[in-house]
Amino acid sequence: MKTLVIVAHGSRLQQSNDEVINFTNKLKELNKNEINIKSAFLELTKPSITECIEEIINNDKCSEIQVLPYFLAEGKHVKVDIPNELEQLRINNKNIKIELLPHLGKFDGLAKFILTSLED
Repeated sequence: MKTLVIVAHGSRLQQSNDEVINFTNKLKELNKNEINIKSAFLELTKPSITECIEEIINNDKCSEIQVLPYFLAEGKHVKVDIPNELEQLRINNKNIKIELLPHLGKFDGLAKFILTSLED
């Protein structure tokens, strides 16, 4: 089974964290359970990236995990922090494919989607 993990920064404001969880739930609905989708946070709230991925490996028996950074720009978290956490997880779980996807701001369709949404 393949799993997609949406990784956001995390906030002290629960409302902000809930937005990420709600986005993840909308993806699940649209996906119709074809792939497993979960959310994780870099800091300030749980589950952490490591907690989430370890749970997926241990409980969901997943062999392929894709990680989508829920960030618009490639700052330190996207360029350094998330890849470092994933590398440690890869070292500890050599039989699991863990792939880092481009951050949200890199998706080609994002600009078109925004402009199309403004036309409605």
